[in-house]
Amino acid sequence: MNTACKAVITLILFVFIAGYANAQAKNAIGLGPAFSTSAENPTGFGIVFQGEIKLDKRFSIVPSLGVEVPYVVYAGLAGRYYVAPRFYVHLGGFIRAGGDTFSDSGPGGTAGLGYMLLSTKRNVIDLNFHADILSSENKSRAVGGIRIVYSFSFTRLDK
Repeated sequence: MNTACKAVITLILFVFIAGYANAQAKNAIGLGPAFSTSAENPTGFGIVFQGEIKLDKRFSIVPSLGVEVPYVVYAGLAGRYYVAPRFYVHLGGFIRAGGDTFSDSGPGGTAGLGYMLLSTKRNVIDLNFHADILSSENKSRAVGGIRIVYSFSFTRLDK
C-alpha cells in the first residue's frame, strides 16, 4: 500500500474517531494542499501555510503564504467571521509574485466560505472554498479554488 493510500485511510479514521467541537475563532497555525482553476489555466495545485489570530469568539484574522498555480507565490491577509457553528465567511487581499521573471506580479482580492470538516479541542481540518480576482497582463482574471488545511489550535476549542 503506497503512502498516499495510508494517509487517506488515516484521515478517514481520524474523522470517525474524533469528537467534534464547534467552529470558532482561534489562535492556530496550519498547512495543507490547495487546488485552483481559472478560464486561462487548467487546474493548478499547490500548498498553503496559514495562521489564525483570534480577535473575539466569532472573528479572526488569517495571514497566509502559499505556492500555488496560477499565483506562483503569494502572501495574503483575510478577515474570517464564523456565522454558525462549523461555517465561516472570509474576505481579504493578497499580493503575488508570478512568472519566471516576476514581471506579472500584483495585488488581488479574495472572498469565500469555509466549513470545518473536523474539529477537536486542538485539531481542525478546514475546507475552504474561495473566489479570487487578480490582475494579470493588465486585465482582471477570476480564479476559483479549494484549500484543505490541517490546523493546530493553541486555543482550546469549546465542545
